[in-house]
Parts: sequence; C-alpha cells; structure tokens
Amino acid sequence: MLMSRCLMALRVARSQMSANVAGKPPNHLMQRFYSSNPPAIGIVDYDVVKKLPSEPQKFLIDVREPEELKETGQIPASINIPLGVVSQELAASGQLFKSKYGREKPKPDTEIIFHCKIGKRSLKAAEAAAALGFRNVKNYEGSWLDWAEREGLPK
Repeated sequence: MLMSRCLMALRVARSQMSANVAGKPPNHLMQRFYSSNPPAIGIVDYDVVKKLPSEPQKFLIDVREPEELKETGQIPASINIPLGVVSQELAASGQLFKSKYGREKPKPDTEIIFHCKIGKRSLKAAEAAAALGFRNVKNYEGSWLDWAEREGLPK
C-alpha cells in the first residue's frame, strides 16, 4: 500500500515538474503521501496464542479460507474471516459483525491477533486492519504450522 502511494506521488511529481517552467516544484508537491507514524504491527508467538481462550477481550482472527480450516482445524478461540473480506468485515457495523461472528466488533484499541498458515496472509490482514484505524494489531508469525507442530496436530 505504501509502495503504491509512493509510486502515485512520483508520477504526480514528474507530470507537474515537466509542466513547471520556473524550475521549482509547486508548493502542492511538497505534500506528504504517507503517514508520519505508521502503526507498528506487533508479533506474537505460540505462548501468547495459547493463553487467548482465557482472554476473551482479545481477538484471534484466522484469515485462511474455510476449506483450509476443514482440512486442518482451527486454533481455539479464533474466528475465521478470510483475508479477501477482512477489511470489509472490520469496517462493517457492530450489529452486522456480531450477527456474523457472535462477538462484539473490536474497538480501535482492541488487541487483534491475526494468523493464517505460515504468517504471510495474516501480516497483510494486520496491515489492512491498521489502515482501517485499529491500533493494536499483531501477527502470529508461525501461525497454523507453528501451532500444529507444538500441539501435535496435522499441518
């Protein structure tokens, strides 16, 4: 996302500068196309995730596709919101979220931990959540493969 914003800014700057005869870029090109304080994506490990069933104020969101869950199972206390719809679901109304997932929609400061199979899709989901204004997002880097190995489950 940041890369696309930077490329857009570069294209705008080039087109404006080529039209500029004075040799100085116009003031509007000095505008920032990025956030000065991008939210940090925290990282959690197995020990943190293992405790989540006793911490209902926190969210564990599995961003794998439902078919993947049928093959492997789920981490206890996780809810399944596939990566392709995670932004849409987190932006939905609180009432709609609760009707779909049986939980109150997370607030901007709620701790939300994302996981998938290996941790790449979950990082994208965490970045998407941060872009929506959620400030306490984390990624379980080892994700399902780490969980399954430690729990003696099929991968």
